[in-house]
Amino acid sequence: MNDPLHTFFHPRGVAVLGASANPTKLSYGVLHNLVTHGYLGPVYPVNPKGGEMLGLRVYPSVADVPDPVDLAVIVLPAHQVAGALEDCGKRGIRYAVLIASGFGELGAEGKEQEEGLRRVARQYGIRFIGPNCVGVLDTYTPIDTTFSRTMPGQGSIGLVSHSGAVCGGTMDWANTVGVGFSRMISLGNQADLDIADALDSLAADPHTRVVAAYVEGLPDGRRFVEAARRLTAQKPMVVLKAGRTPSGTRAVSSHTGALAGADQAFLAACRRAGAIPVETLEEMVDAAIALAYRRPPTGPRMAILTNAGGPAALGADHLDRRGMRLTDLSPETQARLREVCPPGTMTGNPVDMLGGPQADHYTAALRVLLEAPEVDGVMAVFVPQAITPVYDVAVAVGRAAETAQKPVVCCISGGGGIRAAARALHAHSVPHYLTPERAAFGLGALWKYARIRETLPPEAEPLPDMDRDRIRALLEGQTGVLDPQEGAEVATACGLTVPPSGLAASAEEAVALVEGMGYPVVLKRVAPDLVHKSDAGGVVVGLRSADAVREAFARTVQPGERALIQRMAPPGGLEVIVGAHRDGQFGPLVMVGLGGVYVEVLRDVAFRLAPLSREEARGMLEETALGRLLAGVRGQAPRDAEAVVDALCRVGWLMAEFPQVAEVDLNPLIVGARGAWAVDVRIVKRET
Repeated sequence: MNDPLHTFFHPRGVAVLGASANPTKLSYGVLHNLVTHGYLGPVYPVNPKGGEMLGLRVYPSVADVPDPVDLAVIVLPAHQVAGALEDCGKRGIRYAVLIASGFGELGAEGKEQEEGLRRVARQYGIRFIGPNCVGVLDTYTPIDTTFSRTMPGQGSIGLVSHSGAVCGGTMDWANTVGVGFSRMISLGNQADLDIADALDSLAADPHTRVVAAYVEGLPDGRRFVEAARRLTAQKPMVVLKAGRTPSGTRAVSSHTGALAGADQAFLAACRRAGAIPVETLEEMVDAAIALAYRRPPTGPRMAILTNAGGPAALGADHLDRRGMRLTDLSPETQARLREVCPPGTMTGNPVDMLGGPQADHYTAALRVLLEAPEVDGVMAVFVPQAITPVYDVAVAVGRAAETAQKPVVCCISGGGGIRAAARALHAHSVPHYLTPERAAFGLGALWKYARIRETLPPEAEPLPDMDRDRIRALLEGQTGVLDPQEGAEVATACGLTVPPSGLAASAEEAVALVEGMGYPVVLKRVAPDLVHKSDAGGVVVGLRSADAVREAFARTVQPGERALIQRMAPPGGLEVIVGAHRDGQFGPLVMVGLGGVYVEVLRDVAFRLAPLSREEARGMLEETALGRLLAGVRGQAPRDAEAVVDALCRVGWLMAEFPQVAEVDLNPLIVGARGAWAVDVRIVKRET
């Protein structure tokens, strides 16, 4: 794979526009880091005053800078950046990092300035990172174009972030506890190169084994998902996204729209991409170090080695919550533990060595657990006490675990006095955590990645039997909510099974329609803005005669309105909802869950990006109670789950191929022992 950011990390020379000798200026920080953090190429400070900075000649303009120079770092006020970028273009520099703030983050005027940057970049063929970023660094080149206080040591974690503060804080923490990074990419406002480009760069980087991403804006969510999927085919990815719970909600006209929010869309995107979503910055780094240092477990059976019962109990709880469990240690394993542990050790699981174990006890016991066939991974817990030095325990755990094929994480609680212990563990590729809950989270990230590798779904295959010409004709020239008969015809053209139906403007038209389809029928009132017809008494079922149809029409339908007359689906089916909604960042989402009037109350639903494969659709059923009900519970006969899978795929392709469709609700989809019937189809068309 080609690295789209290669020159940013391997420039033949770097010009710093706006360089300053004032240590309080950001531009001084950039120049200082380039000079002192190991970059071996020439560095050219540019400032109209000329002179010398940090032992380097200062050039009055970028036009005066000699070759070789591939990269410009522009650290100037916002109103000067476009001109400086143009000067770089004239000089032949085709790559730039724009540090300045004061652009799109300030509103409409700032966005116009960003568009001006893009115009200059297009004119001269420049690719740039930023503005409003802190720069990039690579610990192996090495190069550091940031103004951050510290540069981490070499490691295998690649960090990409829309927030410069997240980058700076993470690098400072990493330096303190001895966690290494491969690359750091601060994107800022991503006015040109964006997060998809950064993910492709990290996928191509041979030193990056795991990617941690802090995400804010995603103007092209699908491009992000595609890049993330390319990355996770070979490397794990942890994603923290801000803005998943917007304070306001927009009006929607379907169940799916009401249930689909920013959080559901993000989680569906992570599933498609094979990425691991997290909730906090703490979780992001906790997962990243586990994935960087240890291999995923082959199973969920974990052991805890500890000198403290309470923290071990908490760790056990959180292992269970992360989908793992404490394994039952065999008599042989327990016998071996008694040989190497202090007297009185409880050799069940957790293995509690009580208050006074020495460092060599941890070494010996950990080796026994790692050799036990019933153990897939180990959490070592040590609460500092006066007898055994914390650092010695960290070294003992690290040495025993360093070459193990099974994952080991270590929880050593405490304050500043345990930093040396954390550094020792990380030096031996064992992730350190301050609490057992966080240690369990680290193991959980490894276990989740193991399952992702096994279950990453295949690409969806187009459905050849959809009548696309008919769908296109039905959608032509329409906006807003299609009438239910048009919706039913679109569903039929998609390949869904829809009972015969028609619209009637009078009772006699309704009776005439029934003669062509047969009894029993259902009558549904059709009126503008009537979404939940059953709530308004607008649905009459089980009509078995012409007189019953006439009476229901007269009682239910108001003057000027119409009714949908529909042949009833076979009795005894399960009500399911299948829906779709178009998210502003990630595009179309497909939903499934228990249908009927309680769907928004129960909220037991699953989402995926459209289009989706049959494997993804089956996974949706497994996530909800619906899957268990379809399989048959308490003596009930199973229903046709594959018919629901087929409906999900067809609705997904409708959304994927016809961008004018905004929302779809099949509620209910009646699922029988064989087959499923879309008895209520609501489709909303948007302007395109």
